[in-house]
Amino acid sequence: MPRIAMKLETLTDHIFMMVIVVLSVIVLVLDLLTPLGLVIWTLYIIPLGLASWCSMGSLLPITAGVSSGLVILGYFYSPPGLSYEYVAINRTLGIVMLWAVTFFLWATRDQGAA
Repeated sequence: MPRIAMKLETLTDHIFMMVIVVLSVIVLVLDLLTPLGLVIWTLYIIPLGLASWCSMGSLLPITAGVSSGLVILGYFYSPPGLSYEYVAINRTLGIVMLWAVTFFLWATRDQGAA
């Protein structure tokens, strides 16, 4: 019976990873279609939340790192909007927020395991 549980957990982890990738790509596309200054990157919190439910320990920081990279990518390839100084500050604060959320999700996850 434990072997079946391990296979189910592995299947669930793979499904979580696929959903996280699809959601991240959707947020990136939305970010690339909207002008700079709109705060679309906050939607990266959804994949972070899903990553915190996954049993793979390293998926949460990996998702945060990829999301941070996609926020930076959106800065360079989104259509112009506000001035670049404001957008750079906004996105920098966004990356800090993503990592703060990651820290709190990680702490909550570790607290639940104890």
